[in-house]
Amino acid sequence: MTLTSTINSLPEFEFASLNFSSGTSPDLILKTFSQYCEYKRTPNGMMLAPNAPEKWLVVFCDEINLPEADRYGTQRVITFLRQLIEQGGFWLGGKNTWVRLERIQFVGACNPPTDPGRVPISLRLLRHAPVLLVDFPSYPSLKQIYGTFNRALLKLTPSLRSYVQPLTDAMVDVYDSNQKKFTAEMQPHYIYSPRELSRWMRALYEAIEPLEYEIDIETLVKLVFHEALRLFMDRLVTSDEQKWCFHMVKETLRNHFPQSATALEVVEYGGQHPILFSTWLSKNYTEATTIDLRKHIEARLRVFYEEELNVQLVVFDSVIDHVLRIDRVLRQPLGHLLLVGESGAGKTVLSRFVSWMNGMSVFQIKLTSNYTLDNFDDDLRVVLKRCGCEAEKICFIFDESNVLDSAFLERMNALLASGEVPGLFEDDEYTSLMHACREAVQRDGVIVENTEDELFRYFTKQVQRNLHVVFTMNPASGDFQNRTNTSPALFNRCVVDWFGTWNDHALAQVAYEFTNTLDLAGSSDFIIPSDASDVLAKLIPHIATGTFRDVLVGSIVQFHHAVLLHMRRLQKRHMKYNHISPRDYLEFIRHFVSLYSEKRAQLEDQQLHLNVGVQKLQATHEQVAELQGQLSLKEKELKKKDVEANEKLQQMVQEQNEAQEKKKDTEALAADLASKDEEIRSRKEVVEADLAQAEPALLDAQASVNSIRKAQLDEIRALARPPAAVRMTMEAVAVMLGESSLEWADLRRFIRKDDFISQVVNFDSEKLTARQRHTIQTNYVDKVDEFDYEKVNRASKACGPLYKWIISQLNYTNILHKIQPLRDEVQTLIDKSSDLRERYEQAKKTIDALEIRIENFKH
Repeated sequence: MTLTSTINSLPEFEFASLNFSSGTSPDLILKTFSQYCEYKRTPNGMMLAPNAPEKWLVVFCDEINLPEADRYGTQRVITFLRQLIEQGGFWLGGKNTWVRLERIQFVGACNPPTDPGRVPISLRLLRHAPVLLVDFPSYPSLKQIYGTFNRALLKLTPSLRSYVQPLTDAMVDVYDSNQKKFTAEMQPHYIYSPRELSRWMRALYEAIEPLEYEIDIETLVKLVFHEALRLFMDRLVTSDEQKWCFHMVKETLRNHFPQSATALEVVEYGGQHPILFSTWLSKNYTEATTIDLRKHIEARLRVFYEEELNVQLVVFDSVIDHVLRIDRVLRQPLGHLLLVGESGAGKTVLSRFVSWMNGMSVFQIKLTSNYTLDNFDDDLRVVLKRCGCEAEKICFIFDESNVLDSAFLERMNALLASGEVPGLFEDDEYTSLMHACREAVQRDGVIVENTEDELFRYFTKQVQRNLHVVFTMNPASGDFQNRTNTSPALFNRCVVDWFGTWNDHALAQVAYEFTNTLDLAGSSDFIIPSDASDVLAKLIPHIATGTFRDVLVGSIVQFHHAVLLHMRRLQKRHMKYNHISPRDYLEFIRHFVSLYSEKRAQLEDQQLHLNVGVQKLQATHEQVAELQGQLSLKEKELKKKDVEANEKLQQMVQEQNEAQEKKKDTEALAADLASKDEEIRSRKEVVEADLAQAEPALLDAQASVNSIRKAQLDEIRALARPPAAVRMTMEAVAVMLGESSLEWADLRRFIRKDDFISQVVNFDSEKLTARQRHTIQTNYVDKVDEFDYEKVNRASKACGPLYKWIISQLNYTNILHKIQPLRDEVQTLIDKSSDLRERYEQAKKTIDALEIRIENFKH
């Protein structure tokens, strides 16, 4: 940090940071040159100089003593650096051209060679550079440094300014105690540096700064306690170490904040009231309860299953803890995580869930059989451009199984350390990147110099701000112990969260959740049978009574422990063994649930088959008993029926005779009815023949009337003094239709009616009285000189059809009047015929009823 700040403050220097690892090769330096320098041809040969004129390039090689030596004892990259320093240049591969360096300097930094995984640097290189020992700040220096930070922090809460010194002393004491207690010899990730104090400070600032109110001292102490546990306790492996750290932090805070000791009294390691802070239940980073967080997480998980990943998660206490820890880091700038836990512990799934909760995109490498370093570089370019140019927040989940080559980790080390991978963008990719950066700067309105160096610096800062890397590792793998040596940035740039494996409480909660679908006898108490085997009694000694589900869950957990213990014994004996993880535990439960469901289905099928047989036997027994009862009743009824049959036989003979008599009467009625029907038919033919003569003329007249147009009627209505033929025609129509007034004004109104034609066409001939016929015949029809068709039709085209209708109606009604006696006679015959038919039908029904009774008697 000191070197970086110093170089960046000097305008005449350009700074390039490289992070070495065990597999670093000279290619890393050459790619850095291609990014920050340019090749120039001069009279003295090829020259390599920084892109910016008149500037020096300082290449900072961090962890310079990490590269491994080859079988000849040579560190290729160190040898290449020595050549650049001693010879001032290098041979350009493939062109056999010597390239001279101009205005390029090298600075290295490393841990002492006595640390694990470090290789002593060649004295031939060291003789070219002074060596400075830069150790961690001393105890008083740490108090002075972070005391300054704390004074700035507590300016946000003026009422707490007096607690600057106690807060600083407590933080440094906690850091110092952990550094002395836990060393890298115990676990490779037990690495402590002042970065922990800086992370602690940053977390406190980000929690207090957004608040719109001042917190009290008790809240501050709880917040300090919570952040200390996240930094120092979450990385510890064993429960004893975690418990020691918990009580150490708690006691340190009580000593430095005695007036707020009561705030920590209710907090116990593994207790029911842990201190938890989160932004999920409010807009600020405030304290939350386990119950409220569980409800919120379960509710969000239901949406997560539908939108992202349909994987069943059990929200036990440890899950809540890890979810909050992941969320805490992903919300911080430069927040990167190292999740260490066994396979199936939920590292990847919980990381995806938290990323989804925070609106981040998730990126994971999709490995194939042909996946190479070039594919990995392509993926990195895509991710970095999305973060740096599109300002997209991405969580890059990188599992240790993705490390197909040591170069993968080398690139990730560089990315964590500086936000860039040297040489990743070259030639066309670099040009495309600069174009995308210019568009991003214009889009976001950021003021940046339009130079490639400034644009790339802007790009790097955007990547550091928006990219969060989550490494997932399995401590059981052999590579985990070596990662701190080969890839130190994984441990000193990332916050470590030790997932480990699931404790008994978590195992039981998972078993309860996954067996919840089973139909078990969970309501009544279950006692282990007295004849149970000794193995079962040993497996579940702590569950002597309880529900069947309790005993089942306890057995599942104990079986898991028994298999773990057996595998450890095999491992100690150097025999073949399998590593047992939470994923195996889940598979064990799934197999059990599947097998239980299968056997239960088989049992239910067998039971259903047996029940069907038993039901059939029972139904047969009941049916036999019922038939026997019915048989005794039938015998009694049979005797009674014999007596009744004899009586009915006598009655049948009597009714049969009666039926014969009725049948004769019916036949006579039928003959009389046929005679009447024939007479009626002949009379009807006479009536219909007379009517048929006049009916066509009437229909023709009605059709002619119907064809009269409204304009023709309007002509008649317009006549103030109509011709005699017109007037007589309209008067005759009015008389026939029953109008009382024959004045021309009244007739004009009569004609003006909308239904005038309809009344004429639909006139019922039988309603014409004898008086009306006499009036029309005498006053109009008989006056042939004035009232005939030719005169009327000549006077008005509308009156011609009306005249025809009047004459045809008179003829038709005259015929009706003439045949009326005949019609009355026909009606009389019909009435008599109806009476005879009714009597005939009644007699027939009587005969049918008698015949049915006779048939019933026979049967």
